[in-house]
Amino acid sequence: MGPDPKDSITPTPRERELMTLIARGMQNKNIAYELKISENTVRAHIGNIMRKYRLQNRTQIAIAFALHAAPSSLRRDLANPADYPTATKPAQALAQNPRVQTAPE
Repeated sequence: MGPDPKDSITPTPRERELMTLIARGMQNKNIAYELKISENTVRAHIGNIMRKYRLQNRTQIAIAFALHAAPSSLRRDLANPADYPTATKPAQALAQNPRVQTAPE
């Protein structure tokens, strides 16, 4: 089985432009204006990006772009979650330290 395409994102220059603008939270109409293309073309590009990298929504596009743009040391750290302590659930935190106030009295 080959490597997961999401692990080796190498977007084209146009995909990188779109991913950057999506990561900035821009709407399709603003992306279209910025890139001087139609909204239909923006939607087509977004669909192609989602298909190519097996993503399901704009948030995943933004995350994939952010990870691609991140320094390799951060990407390596994020790829090894076993190195991080597991999060404690709020109920467990209260049981461990009952003096923690959850709201002002």
